[in-house]
Amino acid sequence: MRVKITAITLSPAFIPFNYNYALHSAIYGLMEKSSTKYSQYLHDKGFINKSINKRFKLFTFSKLFFTPLKINKNGFNRVKEIHFIFSTPIEQSYEHLILGLFADQNFFLNVAGKKIDFSVVQVEALPEPQFNNKINFICLSPIAVSTQREKLDGTLEQHYLDYMNPKEREHFIKNIEKNLINKYQTFYNKIYRDNTEDFKFSFDPTYITKKQGKISKLIHFKKINNKIITKIKAFEAPFKIIAEPALIKIGYEAGFGNVNSAGLGCVEPIK
Repeated sequence: MRVKITAITLSPAFIPFNYNYALHSAIYGLMEKSSTKYSQYLHDKGFINKSINKRFKLFTFSKLFFTPLKINKNGFNRVKEIHFIFSTPIEQSYEHLILGLFADQNFFLNVAGKKIDFSVVQVEALPEPQFNNKINFICLSPIAVSTQREKLDGTLEQHYLDYMNPKEREHFIKNIEKNLINKYQTFYNKIYRDNTEDFKFSFDPTYITKKQGKISKLIHFKKINNKIITKIKAFEAPFKIIAEPALIKIGYEAGFGNVNSAGLGCVEPIK
């Protein structure tokens, strides 16, 4: 299930490049208008995959699209209108977001120490595409893929894999597949058994060449007292995926890669 949300602000606003946490918080705020209990459950717990003892939020959202688009070195200037895509396979998440949107038809982004009020002007349910075993996608938000690695002191840390590093590319692709299987098993509450397809994932090499290999994005997510808590390395480029259609579908609905609830891994098919 997928919805496009368009909103306006009465006073032209500045929005910095790193607004992911603000939009993430706004989405939870909208759900909270419908159900505080559900919003807290999703934020604090999410949906558990007992076989791997991990939890998934099972939603994603796109980057913001701005009107007018005026960029300076720090962010987006004199923004009057935004739109973004919210996507989830979870009916309750979709319903609570929609109910929250229509509760008073506004929300706010808390960015750069200021609260920007937006009025919702359009909520558009988007049709689901057809899924087959080979699809080309564009990124509506970058894709991040993480793993655990051991530090010198023996403790583990989260490491974001670099698709452009030949030594990490295979691991990046394998973790994309594992993550999709884990989401499938979490959502459907059953073991994924269809291994008839050879899984393949590749960012468009022509696009990479055009961008001179510069397809990575560094997302600063969540600040407290102006201190960056999390830095997420992600990649944004068109890509091709070959896989069992059910895996592609869960990626489309819940996001590709990790930290989807931070606004990463949202995609749409190339038409």
